[in-house]
Amino acid sequence: RHFVTRANTGKVSVGEAAPDFELIAGGYVNVKLSDYKGKKVVLAFFPCAFSGAVDDGCQCQLEALKTLTDAGVTVFGISRDQPFAQKAWMEKLGNPSLLCLCDFTLGTAENYVGTLDFGAFLDGVGVSKGFTGYSASNRGCIAIDEEGKVVYKWVALDDAGKSHPGFLPNIDEVKKALGM
Repeated sequence: RHFVTRANTGKVSVGEAAPDFELIAGGYVNVKLSDYKGKKVVLAFFPCAFSGAVDDGCQCQLEALKTLTDAGVTVFGISRDQPFAQKAWMEKLGNPSLLCLCDFTLGTAENYVGTLDFGAFLDGVGVSKGFTGYSASNRGCIAIDEEGKVVYKWVALDDAGKSHPGFLPNIDEVKKALGM
């Protein structure tokens, strides 16, 4: 008997109010989503910073979003990494307008984009051995308009509907959803 597991892609849908959260940014700065009401916000979820070969995707995702921060959109990178790692990741990316937030309980990821067994993924592609069971957020992108509504949602899935952190969001689709 074979079971196909579909990815958990979070609870929130396009058209719904974005659930509020309060997370800690690198440097131990508290960030609350509701403090940004009236602004366009993008939440860029990624599995983890400094993950070796997988880093390229995380870095590319956040660097591509620089066009949004340059246009005045607030962009938050969100992963499970601790605030020390988030601060170092922000410095590596070199975009002072980007804040990376620590979702250590993965509660915010569960609401927005869901989670995956990142350890099993890394084991499966030969990056690690015996790391199965380490949970992280799916790679995903959420755009929120000035009224606090979700206007765009994308979660990295393969053709079988399984989480796959190797895919990146289409930034032009994000811009279009935000009316840019």
